[in-house]
Amino acid sequence: MAKSIQGKSISKKLIDKKVSSPALTSMQRWGSITAIIILTIIVFSNSITKIFIALDDQVYINDNPYIKSLSWQSIKTIFAVFYNGNYHPLTTLLYAIEFKIFGYDASAYHVISLFIHILNVCLVFILLEKLSSHKVIPILGALLFAIHPMHVESVVWISEQKDVLYAFFYFAGLITYINYIKKNSFKKLTLTLFLFLLSLLSKSAAVTFPLILVLCDYLFNRGWNKKVIIEKIPFFILSLVIGIISIMSQNAAGAINDETMVPYTLFERVFVVSYALIYYILKFVAPYDLSVLHYAPKDLSPFFYICPLILLLICYLVLKSSQIKRQLIFGFLFYLFSIILVVQIIPVGYVLVSERYSYVPYFGLIFIAGNLYSLIKNDKISLSKYLKKIINYLMAIVVLVFSFISFQYIKKWQSSVLLFEDIVKKNPQSGYGHNAYGKVLSVNGNPDKALESFSRAIELDSTIAESYFCRANINFGKKNYEPAIKDYLKAGELQPDYAENYNNPDARQRASAGALHQAVAG
Repeated sequence: MAKSIQGKSISKKLIDKKVSSPALTSMQRWGSITAIIILTIIVFSNSITKIFIALDDQVYINDNPYIKSLSWQSIKTIFAVFYNGNYHPLTTLLYAIEFKIFGYDASAYHVISLFIHILNVCLVFILLEKLSSHKVIPILGALLFAIHPMHVESVVWISEQKDVLYAFFYFAGLITYINYIKKNSFKKLTLTLFLFLLSLLSKSAAVTFPLILVLCDYLFNRGWNKKVIIEKIPFFILSLVIGIISIMSQNAAGAINDETMVPYTLFERVFVVSYALIYYILKFVAPYDLSVLHYAPKDLSPFFYICPLILLLICYLVLKSSQIKRQLIFGFLFYLFSIILVVQIIPVGYVLVSERYSYVPYFGLIFIAGNLYSLIKNDKISLSKYLKKIINYLMAIVVLVFSFISFQYIKKWQSSVLLFEDIVKKNPQSGYGHNAYGKVLSVNGNPDKALESFSRAIELDSTIAESYFCRANINFGKKNYEPAIKDYLKAGELQPDYAENYNNPDARQRASAGALHQAVAG
């Protein structure tokens, strides 16, 4: 019994040491947070536009019937339905509130997204303070989280407001859970559960939250006992329920389907998943070739086949580390647990990776980066003063370069045409990329260039029914009836109900009539 009490006492000391306030004075803390917020506002200043991007923004704002009114009945409906293959009622409710106040003023939505991102930066700072006693970690970590180019998509894309919203409750929940560990307050555990529910209702990606709680237990050396297990049960139940609802919503929209993904074999999918995991790590260090869409290649490059080996090497290095082994394991598993659902283990769509998926998972990599840098700052690694100075300058350069890359990349989000032009440049061999670009060009009054894009899409992938249909519509408008007929027939062959889905059931008949009239007139 005495031994057990002593063990608890040691565990408590370890916890207190982990969560004790870092050596930052109040002035340093507020000065650091203020400086980071100012930099964030500068970097994202050109994201405040009046543009709804022609990629889901129309679906979630312009055409969304559930946000057009704000009454108790409409709120009940929001929480009772799936929309566009998703169940995120809290995000839809936020859209409804925004629409009620601002209508179609896109700049207001952008301001709110940026505001929530800034709140998340502050939460990351606080969370890192509670996870480490080294003052450099929260400063560097919040900086990287604030301005990282891979986070641009989540902040500037109105359709991804769910990213910043679920992350807010996710990080807030982790803070309250650590406070619970420190003070053993049931109220704080209850608050954590409530914040977790809000995160789930903002985006189903929050289902990973219970696993992160287990990681926090590991980091603070809580051990594994009956109390620790029982307190997690409500979290896992909530996660399971929302997970099932999410799968139902995806199935209802036909998103979970092998036919909607490049048909990789089971053997190839092992390398695809490994590639995705390595991809986000590489982009954390070197965020180049950013694009809102990264289409899956039909044929895997040699790099795919070495990714499992790279992943194993990273795992080996983490496990073999000595000075901060527990912190490295925590950070790496945080990354893996929070991103594992979006690395195409279950095939969804033709997009292989997406930058927005890094928003929460990068916290784990940021935690690792901060701890490694703190070893250097606190002389835990033997380096010459000259080399330490070089590393300090290097970190400053990284922050400046990342800020510049983000600022420049945001410019592409100021126009749908610019954004999709960039998609085609980054995915030149993707038929889906050219098809998407063609639709944007068509809507923006450039039918000739759109016709070229649809033709290029068909040349690269002859199975895209939409490309034939859109090309037919353009040719029909130009009174080129014969090619229009061929494309309408091909679109119907690939997808029989296509014309009906696009509210144009008599397109082929009208084209045929036009062709007949043209022939008679000739």
